[in-house]
Amino acid sequence: MKREIPKDLVKFLKPYDKKVAETALLLRDFVIGQHPDCNELIYDNYNAVAIGYSTTDRQKELYCHIAVYTKYVNIGFNKGTQLDDPKGLLKGTGNSFRHVTVDNFSEFPEKYVKGLLKQAYKLSIDTLENKEQKIKGQSIIKSVSSTKKRPS
Repeated sequence: MKREIPKDLVKFLKPYDKKVAETALLLRDFVIGQHPDCNELIYDNYNAVAIGYSTTDRQKELYCHIAVYTKYVNIGFNKGTQLDDPKGLLKGTGNSFRHVTVDNFSEFPEKYVKGLLKQAYKLSIDTLENKEQKIKGQSIIKSVSSTKKRPS
């Protein structure tokens, strides 16, 4: 069963090109399809709409995220540098985060990213201080920026 799309998320994605918004929602379905009990933390930020996935309701425990930009969407991993990525699909230069850019969902390497997602989820669970998930399967609006440097 698919999780209902929060009305606020639909509103946040409305200014984007239809293909970009659809890609974001397909990636959302992909992540939730793998982990139906994950919590979804939604941020309508200055430069992107960001949707994070966590076993808690805290940003610091996100294991993956979807970042929606004007022309493309990234699926990212918050501890991406710790993931086994033999094909080298993960991009980024920071100390932790890595991502895959998705321009066209029909070309999305679903099977490979499913493996990355599985690793990221396990790593998240293994490093939780409190292993008991108090809330499950919730979509939570965490912040809305009043100023936008993107479609608005």
